[in-house]
Amino acid sequence: MRGGLGITIPEQLAETHPAAVRLLTMQYRMNERLMRFSSEWFYGGRLEAAPEVLGRSLAEELDEPMTWINVTADDEDDGGRGNEAFVGATFGRINKKEAAATVAALKAYTEKVGRHRLAEERVSFGIISPYRAQVQYLRSLVKSDEYLRPLRRQITINTVDAFQGSERDVIILSLVRSNAGGEIGFLSDLRRTNVAITRARFKLIILGDADTLCRHKFYKRLYEYCAK
Repeated sequence: MRGGLGITIPEQLAETHPAAVRLLTMQYRMNERLMRFSSEWFYGGRLEAAPEVLGRSLAEELDEPMTWINVTADDEDDGGRGNEAFVGATFGRINKKEAAATVAALKAYTEKVGRHRLAEERVSFGIISPYRAQVQYLRSLVKSDEYLRPLRRQITINTVDAFQGSERDVIILSLVRSNAGGEIGFLSDLRRTNVAITRARFKLIILGDADTLCRHKFYKRLYEYCAK
């Protein structure tokens, strides 16, 4: 960053030669309701969903395509200061309560749609977290869960960066941060969050502590959008 490498070559080109830049406004991955928040926040509402994906859904009659599960800090957890813990500079933060809620959300959705149907249709799942410690812990939880065994090959668990350029039918995002100070670390890099929330074709489930995250206007707006 100090050496100027925080600005990419495409960003430099876009600034010096704006006429050479063209926004690709038609997307072919998400249904319109999944796409709308990102379109409005990042692209001035200019994105459009292609007709063939406009209303795509696995279970439209059962629920909304985009939901936020609020994983609050219990009073007894760490004196009520939050659920996250720091596990070292290499792996960052972990939130075991939210990890358990993430697996529970996956199982609840599986029950709702039908495990046999999901296995038969090879529906793909992506579980994403910005922190490697959370990713590793989630992997251990899923691996040890007998109920999820028939779907295990259809579930990918990784960091936001590892999911760049890929997509899954269902995405579950664990945001991890939960503290009294409202500190969100590199979740403030909204471009990375945008990658995470635009990987899903049919369904996006976000898990996060709204008391911590909604002090930032982006996450407050995202929370309110999901609530609507």
